[in-house]
Amino acid sequence: MIGRPLPLCDLGFRSTLELVADMPEVVRICPYEKGTFILKAIADETTKAIAKLVARQRRSAKARRSAAVKGDAASPSKNPQNCPWKGRAPVLPLTVKAELQDLLS
Repeated sequence: MIGRPLPLCDLGFRSTLELVADMPEVVRICPYEKGTFILKAIADETTKAIAKLVARQRRSAKARRSAAVKGDAASPSKNPQNCPWKGRAPVLPLTVKAELQDLLS
């Protein structure tokens, strides 16, 4: 969406899955099959009607598979030793969290 990779290390995370796991009010990580995951956006008051419509849709097995996030998304970045936050708990800035929530909406 933003035309460049997420700056995970700068935000204090090693993987996209770790970033998403830090936002339980925005997205839910659901185990799928064979070590894969599906990321489900959590509806708020402004998106509940859309979420209900989407829930009623029938999806083919192919669509569900294409929406699955591979388990390798949880693997650390190529060079985690270069992360300046090593050893500290990651802290996602509220502005970044709000922007990601807006994108998921």
